[in-house]
Amino acid sequence: MSSSDPRSVDPSDIEPIGAVIAVAFTGAAIGLAGAAVSFVAVDFGVALIGVGVVVALSSPIAYVRMKRLRGE
Repeated sequence: MSSSDPRSVDPSDIEPIGAVIAVAFTGAAIGLAGAAVSFVAVDFGVALIGVGVVVALSSPIAYVRMKRLRGE
């Protein structure tokens, strides 16, 4: 990290697998929020669940694609 702030994170410090975990966790959180909202507003809750699934599943797919592009 080049910054003097110990809490700051340089983008180069994040490994690709860490980014995959962060994005998959975000997708899961969106999906769980959608499940909770679906008790009040069914259409909006189902839409959030769908977005959460797409986000969570796109993360590993992007990781595999990145590894293939790098030749690893």
